[in-house]
Amino acid sequence: MIEVVVAGATGKLGTLVCGLVERQKDMRLAGGIVSAEGGHIGKDLGGGVRAVGPDRMVEVLADADVYVDVTSPAAAERNLRLAIPTGVDCVIGTTGLNEAFVREIEGMVAKHGSSAVITANFSVGVNVFWKQCEQLARALPDYEVEIIEVHHDKKKDAPSGTAVKAAKIISEATKVDKMVYGREGLVGARGREIGIHAVRLGDVVGEHTVVFAGNKERIELTHRAHSREAFAEGSLAAIRYVSGRKDGMVHSMAEVLGI
Repeated sequence: MIEVVVAGATGKLGTLVCGLVERQKDMRLAGGIVSAEGGHIGKDLGGGVRAVGPDRMVEVLADADVYVDVTSPAAAERNLRLAIPTGVDCVIGTTGLNEAFVREIEGMVAKHGSSAVITANFSVGVNVFWKQCEQLARALPDYEVEIIEVHHDKKKDAPSGTAVKAAKIISEATKVDKMVYGREGLVGARGREIGIHAVRLGDVVGEHTVVFAGNKERIELTHRAHSREAFAEGSLAAIRYVSGRKDGMVHSMAEVLGI
């Protein structure tokens, strides 16, 4: 039985992850961490588990196999600096982590002999989408690229972690390192750049389109999420992959999915 602790347990994604974990025959929800200020400490998360604050992090992780973080960048930095030294294996789905902190995670995981999966999106479809972005970018290195992402009007960060990851993948494949976030005014002719545009409206779960355009043709690659469960279900594969691995390394969802 894989004992799982979820941080961000009462958020949109965290709630789904907790529910899915509870329904698995090989997993048990062992704990849930929530913000000290959100008013959810003590909330029943299912299976007799009640949410606790970050101050009880180490206590809750004492018998855990996998720690799942789906919080905010600031909360994740605080939480992971407490969690990783316990030796627990980690699944990190929090978006917006800066590169310096990702390097810190790698160092902590190596030092304490645990394992981690870090991803900007758990969705199987999104990870295949990223793979296709890479293949198209390598095949069409001189085509102009624009990325458009659409999310619900409550989303806090822009652009999305999924769009940022797509841009990074395309940049590495094409050696185009200039990112332009929206355009306004007399910007002049388009240069060697990747355009990224964030749209916020209604209750859109998530939509990402990458356009590769030449002078006489274009290719549009789109992923649309119909339900947040697509994100939550991918976390189960990550939990199973990382549990007990203890190899001192940080892994990707591509490794988890074998793509």
